Amino acid sequence: MDRWQAMRQLFPATERLVYLDHAAVAPLPRPCREGYEAYLDELSRNGVLHYPDVPLDALARARQLGAALLGTAAEHLFIVRSTTQGIGIVATGFPFTEGDNVVLVEREFPANLRPWLPLRRRGVDVRLVKQRGGRVLLDDLAAAVDARTKVLSISYVQFLSGFRVDLGAVAEICRRNGTLFVVDAIQGLGAMPIDVEAAGVDFLSADAHKWMLGPEGVGLGYCSPRALDVIEPAVEGWLSVREPFDLFDLEQPLRDTPARFEEGAYNTGGIHGMNGSLEMLLEHGVGAISERILGLTDDLCERLAGAGWSVLSPRKTDGEKSGIVLATRKGVDFGALEHRLGAAGVVVSVRGGALRVAPHAYNSEEDLERLVAELPG
Repeated sequence: MDRWQAMRQLFPATERLVYLDHAAVAPLPRPCREGYEAYLDELSRNGVLHYPDVPLDALARARQLGAALLGTAAEHLFIVRSTTQGIGIVATGFPFTEGDNVVLVEREFPANLRPWLPLRRRGVDVRLVKQRGGRVLLDDLAAAVDARTKVLSISYVQFLSGFRVDLGAVAEICRRNGTLFVVDAIQGLGAMPIDVEAAGVDFLSADAHKWMLGPEGVGLGYCSPRALDVIEPAVEGWLSVREPFDLFDLEQPLRDTPARFEEGAYNTGGIHGMNGSLEMLLEHGVGAISERILGLTDDLCERLAGAGWSVLSPRKTDGEKSGIVLATRKGVDFGALEHRLGAAGVVVSVRGGALRVAPHAYNSEEDLERLVAELPG
């Protein structure tokens, strides 16, 4: 049995489904469920007897695993409840003034658009860069950034087209203009390599429930020292401070790490589950996982083309490919197709009036064959 077959056996969903929808919500692997169940067993048997060691140990492990995934130190990691919540920390905590601007990309998932829109009420210009054929061009980003651009926020992988952004190149645009570089990483983290320090990312947020193969309602955030110097949390909680169990000292300083953004009670069960998934991913190695996913999606594109489908995802270079493949064919009722495939046990999504397929490393060539066989010819 090879490593990917062994990984596949950790996913009970594969016993009855061809699951190709990791850009939506991933099925949970056994290590994730086991992490959840261990916490639930502890809580049901002991309540707070072992508090706060149980949540703090899980939290420390999550930061350690997340740091390994992101190429940074654990002290730069914090836990988010959602991608949106993480992005919102910058949108509400950066000291914008009237006349500043933020650069975004049109047609991204709203998690990286809506948190910024209220800034318009404060006189901040929210600029949307157009996509061209599903791509985000560096020249277009550079043309939108000027001396008053305080933040550029972009998705690592576009949720619709699957286009993967060159983070290092975007960071260089930001460096030239003194702009904070923010990344919504939910469609790439766990599937595609990210080294936040080498790439020059200032701030990152990603929920665990897609390519990290974890639960909803918990994820990873990264904040560079540069970003930490300028972002003030709009909401402070009892866990934001250096000595949270000194309950009556309301004048004590905030933590001097991004843990200051973890303002209240943790989703401790979700953290336990996420840790199980992250351990599994790191055991296989994100580099190997990425190579496997790109191989599967190359294979998928060939199969789709052979069946008369047009691939819309930009895939001219390896650097712009991801785990997302968007495809179309004339005359197809995509709403009906999504339901028909689901009824046949093939799980995919329809986005933007086209078929979106998103395999992970544990998927097989037989899964792709099954999908294509179910498509209208």
